[in-house]
Amino acid sequence: MEYSNDKEKILLRKTEDLVNRAEKTYTVLYSHFLNPAEQTLLSNEDEFYGILSFDGGYTDAERRVARIKTNEYAADDGLPVVLFEAEITAPDAEISHRDVLGSLMGLGIKREMIGDIMVQGRVSFFFCHSSVADFVEMNLMKISRYRIAIRRIKPEKIPQPKTERLTINVSSMRLDSLCGECFGLSRTKAAEIIEKGLVTVNWFICCSNSKEIKAGDKIAMRGKGKVCISGISGISKKGRYFVEVDRYL
Repeated sequence: MEYSNDKEKILLRKTEDLVNRAEKTYTVLYSHFLNPAEQTLLSNEDEFYGILSFDGGYTDAERRVARIKTNEYAADDGLPVVLFEAEITAPDAEISHRDVLGSLMGLGIKREMIGDIMVQGRVSFFFCHSSVADFVEMNLMKISRYRIAIRRIKPEKIPQPKTERLTINVSSMRLDSLCGECFGLSRTKAAEIIEKGLVTVNWFICCSNSKEIKAGDKIAMRGKGKVCISGISGISKKGRYFVEVDRYL
């Protein structure tokens, strides 16, 4: 396969090195955090089939580490992911995703060491690689200009995302049809965006407009948001589908 840039080549080479080490040491190894494009690239490689799985610390994680297991009896030290809760001490302050990411990278931490970030008012939740967790805990004292109280928590403590239930009417369960209705676009425009690689289905990039979507699938479009397909509630006399959709707020 031809790769479009040096970053892809480097990622493939690093992953191959991890696979070789895992085979030689009979251990389970983990990568740094990968974005959806990187996860898609690795999952499409035949040489990694059945060897890689992905986990970001919770069910809806977008940025995930690759788990490399080449032998069923391989020793596994566990997922190298730590979740922090950081609360601003100022009562009326609010922060953004960008504020949290900027403050972490301001410590000299690479983006690949940071997983998903969630912000709710004065409180933020973020995952980081265990190799930098102690450093973050000791040195992250502010987010933006606000002092914080920081602590490690378990993933089940993350607040459930807020959603709203919508019912849409589509001609088919194709990805382009659903994206058009879910994100307020024409089917033609939705198709163009899909073909550019800006849409993920269950966290993997999908460039196929005709992909059939089923209940439980999560669709995200860059710059437009994310939805989860709950199911089909009915079919009209003309064969159109009434689809229940949960849109993330």
